[in-house]
Amino acid sequence: MQTKSIKKNYLYNLLYQILILILPIVTTPYISRILGSENIGIYSFIISIVTYFMLFGSLGVSFYGQREIAYIRENKVKRQKTFLEIVVCRFLTMAITIFIYYLTFVRDNVYKQYYRILIIYLLAAAFDISWFFQGLEDFKKTIIRNIIVRTISVVCIFIFVKSRKRFRKIFINLFINRFFRKYFLMVLFA
Repeated sequence: MQTKSIKKNYLYNLLYQILILILPIVTTPYISRILGSENIGIYSFIISIVTYFMLFGSLGVSFYGQREIAYIRENKVKRQKTFLEIVVCRFLTMAITIFIYYLTFVRDNVYKQYYRILIIYLLAAAFDISWFFQGLEDFKKTIIRNIIVRTISVVCIFIFVKSRKRFRKIFINLFINRFFRKYFLMVLFA
């Protein structure tokens, strides 16, 4: 396997970092104006809770996986075995996390409809294999996929989020963004 160019990887990451800085400048004022402060507060609160569960379910698997794949990237048999072990570990930890999340927030809560939608956010985290490509130093696939999905997400925001009555649409948009960013990398590139 060829060693990837540090210069190319740096340029891909730079392009992506610029994009994720610019997109909120475009979308945040629009979403704030349409949804209002109360809905933005609800959204932020629920996302913060789901993010904690996602972090707990990941348990540092991304950093560990990236390091392990980088160590053995030349040995295809070991790499496949390690990949499978890490994916199974991640599925198990995310399954436990989703179960706890469901019992805690989805069953009895004022905002349970939003917590239900965001279970898919946690499911998508289980399918995240971007660590594998980072370990192989193949940033191009991950960055291009993220750019495409984030661009589609911005378009969906402007199409679906038109009034405060459509507050659920932003949660669905988040699902689309997160799920496709994580799941399609596994399906298309693995």
